[in-house]
Amino acid sequence: MKTITIGRDLDNDIIIHDTKVSRHHLQIIQTGADSFRLVDCHSTNGTFVNNRKIDSETTLLPNDSVRIGNSTLPWQSYFANSKPIALPQSPKSNHSSGRVFSVVVALVAVVLCVFVVNHDMSDVFNVGQPKPVVVKMHEKNGVRYIPMKINGQELDFVFDTGASSICISLLEARILVKNGLLSNDDVIGEEQFRDATGRLSVGTKINLNTVKIGDKELYNVEATIIDNYGAPCLLGQTVLSRFGTYKIDNAKQEIVFE
Repeated sequence: MKTITIGRDLDNDIIIHDTKVSRHHLQIIQTGADSFRLVDCHSTNGTFVNNRKIDSETTLLPNDSVRIGNSTLPWQSYFANSKPIALPQSPKSNHSSGRVFSVVVALVAVVLCVFVVNHDMSDVFNVGQPKPVVVKMHEKNGVRYIPMKINGQELDFVFDTGASSICISLLEARILVKNGLLSNDDVIGEEQFRDATGRLSVGTKINLNTVKIGDKELYNVEATIIDNYGAPCLLGQTVLSRFGTYKIDNAKQEIVFE
């Protein structure tokens, strides 16, 4: 039996950074090969199954939709190793039912052909809807890093929701200057900030023309150059919030922007 916990706190299996999502919002429990149970963990804004708010817990059917906050959860994908659901076959009782069955087979064949071309069923059924941006994170010595581009320069940033904004060291700043991606015109001035040790330090506030994660891009983002060559690049919460709702899949080491 498999249990998936979902919420805003970092100890959940699926993490959704949305102010309308509680720290520990809900659990989905697999009770059989194709049977599931949803339990709302006394969330503040509730859990909706098929757009109906549930009281505390309910049985989930494979085609049910689950919504919390601003996110509709692809919860079926969290149990990807579950036994496939068998679909009932249409009876061939007469010529009419036989013709209907033939039409259904033809439609399925068309959908499968489109699927082969598109490689993604969401392109078939979600026309016009923006696709989520999935960014693979990597971990080193227990620290998570996210690949980003600032002013076109690719750098690895520490995923730090406790940081206030983007921080880079003097080393990265010199790389940007050397590559013609940062100039004196981008300097805003000096600012004081408090580092992880609680010490008050002075940094240089700059303007970044572009900040890009995956296919999502921001323009004119304020950042801080730390007066230290060995300081890590930090991606702070104020910048993350500008990318919109996002969630973290701990198992897949991915961050997904809705």
